[in-house]
Amino acid sequence: MQSLIIHAWILHKVNGKYFIPYTHWIYLQEIVKHFSKICLISPVNLDGLPEKTDALFSLHEMPSIAVHELPYSGDSYLSSARHFLSYLKGYKSLYRHYDKVYVRYPVPFGWLSMLFFKKADRTIHFVGYPIEVTRLTAEFSSVKKAIMISMFTPEHFLYLKACKGVRVFTNGHQIKGKLAKHGINATAVTSSTLIDSDFSFDSAKQIDEKNIKLIHIGQLRIWKNIDVIIRAFKEVLVAWPGATLTIVGDGEAREHLSELARELNVASQVSFLGHASKRDELIAHLRSHDIFCFSSVAEGSPRVILEAMANGINIVSTPVGSLPFDFEHNRDIIFADANDDSDFSRKINYLIDNQNIAFDIRKKAFEKVKEFTIKTFIKTIFSN
Repeated sequence: MQSLIIHAWILHKVNGKYFIPYTHWIYLQEIVKHFSKICLISPVNLDGLPEKTDALFSLHEMPSIAVHELPYSGDSYLSSARHFLSYLKGYKSLYRHYDKVYVRYPVPFGWLSMLFFKKADRTIHFVGYPIEVTRLTAEFSSVKKAIMISMFTPEHFLYLKACKGVRVFTNGHQIKGKLAKHGINATAVTSSTLIDSDFSFDSAKQIDEKNIKLIHIGQLRIWKNIDVIIRAFKEVLVAWPGATLTIVGDGEAREHLSELARELNVASQVSFLGHASKRDELIAHLRSHDIFCFSSVAEGSPRVILEAMANGINIVSTPVGSLPFDFEHNRDIIFADANDDSDFSRKINYLIDNQNIAFDIRKKAFEKVKEFTIKTFIKTIFSN
């Protein structure tokens, strides 16, 4: 078996042990099956674990994984820039000892792999596209957008240069199309963490018109456009006054969204539950609601839609990432226009008014999403 370097994720370290969020931990659980040894080149947070430690999983039971520590300075690219020399030294010290390199754009300075691993099997995986997200974020002024994009552009173009002659994957076809304009032939994939225990379909479940339960799960970021869902929910209440909306997640937009709910006089029926740290907690939320609403303007896959489908609820979403390539409107999913709360409310009302159709859609989605497991995803990325 071969050896692999992964430049992808932030780690937490306590008492000599490393911890990582569930999504990345479950990836590693599958990746270790394919390699004799693995090294994570990662920023390491030494400030202890967050309050909800059940959100993190230990690497202790994966002895084939080593860690090359980088300084931790937060999640932003700019905060990492001052530690560039540490990244450079890290790559220089490791390049002789590993056969393969896997880098997840946009981790800072992953393009260094092209300097030190010229003879290795390199893979670059575009899981997002920050420049496009910045352009599409309506809350940013044109001046702020120009500054943010100009500061990140050198890093972006060094990544594009690093893509020449290596295997490139993208989360979704939209990013694949953007790379094609730069002469990069990428393979679009659908990122998934689904395992057998994630799947459940309740064939007896019906939408209770007196107690309709809508839900959104994800980071509360400005570009996620969750205000569209809240505005759509206000319109839904006109026909279905007993409906509720649950928002699971945290982020910088939480206070703005809470204030919007108050302004629209729907705060009593909108619940902000914070981050769902446990996997079974996330699944319980999905299985206890009727319709999952997703209004982002730019995504890769997104994984949370696959998770919702695997748990047997209907989806109303913008056609972002790989969704319009993997799923069919009015067959597996209902697509709504971005930034259009009225279209969202119409699509939600359509599912409520047509429960037989709603059942068929969620059933077909459940069967379709069985194709998108973590085992299939990891095999696609790391097979020869």
